[in-house]
Amino acid sequence: MKSFLLSLLSASLLFLPQGVFGAAEALAPAPVKDKYPKPPKLEFLYTVNITGGETYNVGNGPNGLRLVVPILNGTFAGPRLKGTVVPAGGDWALFRKDNTLVADVRQTFKTVDGAYIQVFETGVTQPDNSSYVRLTFETGYEKYTWLNSVVAVGILRLVEGGGGSGGLRIDTWLMAPN
Repeated sequence: MKSFLLSLLSASLLFLPQGVFGAAEALAPAPVKDKYPKPPKLEFLYTVNITGGETYNVGNGPNGLRLVVPILNGTFAGPRLKGTVVPAGGDWALFRKDNTLVADVRQTFKTVDGAYIQVFETGVTQPDNSSYVRLTFETGYEKYTWLNSVVAVGILRLVEGGGGSGGLRIDTWLMAPN
């Protein structure tokens, strides 16, 4: 406990006013060769195609119109993982009063080697009606635990299906080291 308190105290000294233990120098920005830092690289992770079920209209609440769309099935494929979408998820979409759609998707992947990966997607439509999502993953399968700590983004698109049915396609990328 004593070492924890000393560490906490040492860390807090960095935030004292200038002149005390060189704190201001410690907080000064590092010199940058270029005007702006390099943008992050993106690494393609997968494309998922999802078929949704009947839409349930929850109605207009204090935040807008809530619709629930169950996920019936789907497939995903990329360089490092491939499989199917388990029919146990959905999108709890919110059409806000400012005419934007907030996606709140939860889905479960089953990889070709039998691992389950929980996928969470959130995002807001943009003024040009494009939709971007942030993705997080959760799994206990050792081969895929690297997904638990990645930063991932996706582009969501509506897909027209045969017979008037449609679905979603989400192309997903990881932020990768430069």
